[in-house]
Amino acid sequence: MNRHFFKYPQFMVFLLLISVFAGGCAVQPEISGRTTVEDKTTRLLVGVSTNAPPLIFRENNRVSGLEAALAQKLGVFSNKEIVFIEVPWDKQLEYLEQGKTDIIMSGMTITPQRSYLVDFITPYLRSGQVMLVRLEDRQRFSGGVTDVMNTHYKIGTITDTTGDFFVSEAIAKANEVRFKTSAEAVTALIDKDIDVLIHDAPVICHYAAVNQSEKLAPILVMATEEYLAWAVRKNDGELKNEAERFIRTITENGELAKEINTWMPYLSR
Repeated sequence: MNRHFFKYPQFMVFLLLISVFAGGCAVQPEISGRTTVEDKTTRLLVGVSTNAPPLIFRENNRVSGLEAALAQKLGVFSNKEIVFIEVPWDKQLEYLEQGKTDIIMSGMTITPQRSYLVDFITPYLRSGQVMLVRLEDRQRFSGGVTDVMNTHYKIGTITDTTGDFFVSEAIAKANEVRFKTSAEAVTALIDKDIDVLIHDAPVICHYAAVNQSEKLAPILVMATEEYLAWAVRKNDGELKNEAERFIRTITENGELAKEINTWMPYLSR
């Protein structure tokens, strides 16, 4: 994990990089409870944890978000039916290893530990850890993560995410409060049960945008530099090569950029 601190101008580069996707999930299959398929040449089991908007979430009882849109395009590209398998976040690697899913498309950050267990496809998005705070506290935390180091502030994180790992390892004696979902953490911030929330930049910016009435604000100082990518099993070279060809194709033809802009329009304003 990169622990260099990036000030606001670099974050603007992040915004420019992020505003590179389009399309949408016009038609999405229902989540299936099946964990095995007879013919994997015609189906692709996609592991998702639907608690990280705008990357992946449930909307009107369907899987939605940037990852879902890209999964649909991957299905068309590979001529396979996409079957979303909803998986608890802390079980994603286990499901993949056991063959219950074929690929993880759920806003997963590349880390050395995960790379030891799975193969990552070329990253589709640059990200990093930033903070969400109440608007009234924006000046107090304007410096980003450095403003909560060596303090007693209650720092909210999502269990088993890179934000959780970062706070545990980089902030000595952190007063960390872990939540199962980002939605629970945001509610705790609004209710003043925590002082700040540290999480992935796309998710933080999403919650700031949709909670303007609750007066939440992102602190756009990146504490880490991270990359989001899809994961496949170590021995699945065929799927890895197919996914690599897909990501290269949509990058070159501009579809990747359009999808990001569709799901994260507030980042390009």
